[in-house]
Amino acid sequence: MKKLFETYYPLLPIIALCGFYLYQASGFVLHDFANYYFGGYFLSEGHFTSDLYFPAIFNEQISALGYTSVFTSFAPNTPFLALFFYPFHILDPYTAKIIFNLISSVLFIYSLRRIFQHYSIQPIYLVFVPFLFFIPIKNNLLFGQLYFLLFFLLAEGWLAYKKKQLFRMSLFWGIAILLKIFPAILILFLLFRKKFKAALYLIGVCAGLTLLSVAISGFEIWFFFLKDVFPKASNGEIATAFVDNYQSFYMFTKRLLLFDPVENPNPLWNSPLFFKIVLITFKLSLLYIGFYCSQNRNKLFAFSFWIMASILFSPYGSTYTFILLLFPFIFLARERGTSSTKIVLLLLLFAICNAPLSLFLTKAFPFSYIRLAFVVLFFVLFLFPERKTISRKGILLLPIIIIPIGFVGSYSQPTENSKALLPKDSPILIYEYTVSDNELRYSYRDENGTHTTVIPLPETEIAKADIQNNQIFYNGKQQTLGKDHKQKAIVLNNKTILYLSDYGRGIGFYTLRKTTVH
Repeated sequence: MKKLFETYYPLLPIIALCGFYLYQASGFVLHDFANYYFGGYFLSEGHFTSDLYFPAIFNEQISALGYTSVFTSFAPNTPFLALFFYPFHILDPYTAKIIFNLISSVLFIYSLRRIFQHYSIQPIYLVFVPFLFFIPIKNNLLFGQLYFLLFFLLAEGWLAYKKKQLFRMSLFWGIAILLKIFPAILILFLLFRKKFKAALYLIGVCAGLTLLSVAISGFEIWFFFLKDVFPKASNGEIATAFVDNYQSFYMFTKRLLLFDPVENPNPLWNSPLFFKIVLITFKLSLLYIGFYCSQNRNKLFAFSFWIMASILFSPYGSTYTFILLLFPFIFLARERGTSSTKIVLLLLLFAICNAPLSLFLTKAFPFSYIRLAFVVLFFVLFLFPERKTISRKGILLLPIIIIPIGFVGSYSQPTENSKALLPKDSPILIYEYTVSDNELRYSYRDENGTHTTVIPLPETEIAKADIQNNQIFYNGKQQTLGKDHKQKAIVLNNKTILYLSDYGRGIGFYTLRKTTVH
């Protein structure tokens, strides 16, 4: 009994915390779990098409099932995710969330214990986990998020990689990639370590899982995901154009360098070209550093680098994502001793995971991005001992590569000459509007259902404009160039075109925009 207690007592705090929030989640709203559940449900009903990536349609169909208080979006999830959650359709969504949370928690704790045992880490560090990662653990369970499961997949894949069990590794990491895409960065980890056979295994499993999903869900929805959904998600276009909550390098740079008359009227400098150059520099620098870190004899250090790099690469972020910082934490816990750098890193980790975002968002830019500063500082200090292994000559060559790419990236995009009609605090999802009797009446949806707002207009003459291939035509001339999705275009007084658009926003998150007839 004593030996059993000594083996499992370090797990008691995290079991207690997970148990408490499992119970709390049972009375919580569906939140993010609704995305997953209803994707699987509509797949089971044979109604899983690209239309469901448009939130107005997705929420309308959910509301028709009687869940009128749900407000969600299936984007930016992959079609494979709907297949993964298909088995849960036999349950109601609230029961399914409880079961999913329970399974995820068991798998999470199981893998956490396994990886601690594998590296013979002192048990006290396992006791620290629920304190350092309190908010990520809490929000994973309350929101019904995937990151407990993702940690399990990445950790088990890592242990399989260590044991040279390539198919097992590929299966775990392949599922993780098909669920969330960003773990695909691990292919670079394998290639840079010259593990070409392992990389081929992983690519092959990903291809096999994709083909399985295509066979069940159809090619059309995968084509739409790759052509329309994924590019928007890669630009951080999940909901609105500027979301400080994401605390990502992408959003910070966007806030710094891109002008928007409604959402960002006072950037430091309005330069789309420099915005592209900064982003490309940042990403190539991460890849360059990653190449050298991948050569490190300490495989766990290299793996932890790529996990952190995936977080920095992502244009959006969240508290529950930080559960993946368990990997660098495990690396730190494995290192013996209590150096000042290690203590600072653990304090930064605590601040990253637990400091309330509301403390930062109320501050003026750039102080509203303090959490991002913590993440970058953690990343730099984590890498600092390895600074001598990174060649500085190559970094000097990066501008020669980056500046031409930046010019091409900037000028290859069509110029957008439209403007948002409504103010910054306007509804996130407008799905219909009409103009009549000197009034603009638009309908929108939120977590409380559907609503209508009326705006008075001066006397107005109305004409219809056509939309072909997501471009507006009037009087035989093309009036727009952007790649945004557009709906219901009308012309006011033969001067102004009014239409619904998701320009710079998540797919299908329409708002009203206007442009001048030319």
